[in-house]
Amino acid sequence: RLRAKEPSLLADAAESAAGRPGSTGGWLVRHRSLLLLIALVLHKCATDGLTRWTRLQTSYSGATVAVLSEVFKFPLIVAAICSIGGGASQIAPVFKEALSKPLGNCWIALCYTFNNLLYFDALSALSAVAYQVLSQSKTVFTAGLMFLLVGKRLRLRQVLAIGMLIAGAVTVNMQELARASASATAAGVAPAAVLWGVFLVLFSSFISALPNVAYEKVLKTEGENQYVNNVQVTVWIMIWIGVARILGASRELLAGAGAAALPSLSLGGLAGGLRAAFDGFTPAVWGVILLKALNGLLIPATFKYADNILYSYAKPSSIVVTTLVSAAFAGVVPAPSLLIGVALVVSSVVLYSSKPKAGKAD
Repeated sequence: RLRAKEPSLLADAAESAAGRPGSTGGWLVRHRSLLLLIALVLHKCATDGLTRWTRLQTSYSGATVAVLSEVFKFPLIVAAICSIGGGASQIAPVFKEALSKPLGNCWIALCYTFNNLLYFDALSALSAVAYQVLSQSKTVFTAGLMFLLVGKRLRLRQVLAIGMLIAGAVTVNMQELARASASATAAGVAPAAVLWGVFLVLFSSFISALPNVAYEKVLKTEGENQYVNNVQVTVWIMIWIGVARILGASRELLAGAGAAALPSLSLGGLAGGLRAAFDGFTPAVWGVILLKALNGLLIPATFKYADNILYSYAKPSSIVVTTLVSAAFAGVVPAPSLLIGVALVVSSVVLYSSKPKAGKAD
């Protein structure tokens, strides 16, 4: 049985702040919606910005980064279990339960794997702001899937808020597309490459929204352990990334690449393959890995203690932060269309999180 919960953002935090005072832990619990939103926004800005910068500075394997970010999730999960998940005595039971259901969350991890791999290709073709704006299509996918899979109906004000969110994203995107078009023309970037990047973002948004809604349903089911599901998803993502690499090598082999497509089994060949996998790695790339590994805790916590709508709103909020920070560093005043888009996004957050007065339906 699922725990019914009204999606909320800032209003949730404001309401909970009126609760009884207590310890630091109690304060964190009462303000967790607001804290989760702030953490998601800062994390999204840092991840997208640093990833875009590293893709422009050096060439490295996105698949290697995806695998390492999953590996790094395990010590983070263990640390979370020790600190807030029942203590060190719960580590073994969590992993034992995860292994007892080997196919748990298999297809969810498959969708996440595609999303992780497409992320790097998309940011190779688009700027961080363009990626963030176009990924707002995920909000529409999420709202539809929450209705189809969970049966959650949005209120009229929430539908209006999502419409404002889309309008704000489009307004901001118009300015960004003008800049991107000028930069792409100067750099000789083919329009087809930009369109391919747009397609990757839209497809990525859908295959991210689908498992997110399903994952939220699982995490909010009574008796489900958040950390067990985290371990299952992480393990399966690593398996699917390996499968993707094998399929890629097989495709090259069938295309005529011959033995060159297969890794050498000699020590020298394995060492060379390992070095090649880490080509282009810099401290900033390791920073991307760590930031993406934090998704393993931050996103499930958001699904369990809030919902997918809060997670969806984190992205447009990060656009506001990214836009203002970029303008500040560039020393320029944002264009009117950009300011209008930012205002629409902020107003959408406020409208969606507001609650009707008692006895009044909207």
